[in-house]
Amino acid sequence: MRNLIFLAFALSILACKTDKKNAETTKTVDGVTTIIATDPSNLVIPESCDMITAEDLKSILGVPAASINVKNADDKTKTGSRSCFFQWDDPSTQNAGIMLMIQTNPAYDDAQDYFTLSMKAKLETGEAVLGQDKPERFKEFEAGDGLGAYSFNQSRFYWNLGNDYMFMLAFNISTLSEKNMVEAAENIAAKVNANFASKIKR
Repeated sequence: MRNLIFLAFALSILACKTDKKNAETTKTVDGVTTIIATDPSNLVIPESCDMITAEDLKSILGVPAASINVKNADDKTKTGSRSCFFQWDDPSTQNAGIMLMIQTNPAYDDAQDYFTLSMKAKLETGEAVLGQDKPERFKEFEAGDGLGAYSFNQSRFYWNLGNDYMFMLAFNISTLSEKNMVEAAENIAAKVNANFASKIKR
């Protein structure tokens, strides 16, 4: 009997610890559970230039790999993001290329679900754009295992991994139709996610 009482007591303690852990990592509002961000000071942002190769871009965009110039574009004054330009010569587009940025939660102290809220806002209400009366509404696209948000008019694509990391992919390629740009972004996002997962320990 004593053993049964002790077992029940031990299980109740374990359950409390599990509930506490879940409470610290998730938040449920109106039946929707959101993953809470990790303190950005405990996160590592890998080198964004390592997230996709010139050979990958050659396969996805048809650009000769040898002509792709990779430039680190990190802002040394900011520790919460890393950026990279992949540029090449194209007679149809001046400074043709793409930019990839990886960012950790910039509003961790005030909004641990900042990236979830940001993605929701882009899709539901849009983003203010200089010179436009109405916000630019974003559309959904397949970003690896999850959904992302994109604006063809701005040539920008966003996707997040929980509330710890957000990715931004920008295109400067004037010859791409919306369909082709979305297809290219989906393929790039899949490559980026795979390489990102291999660089960090979650």
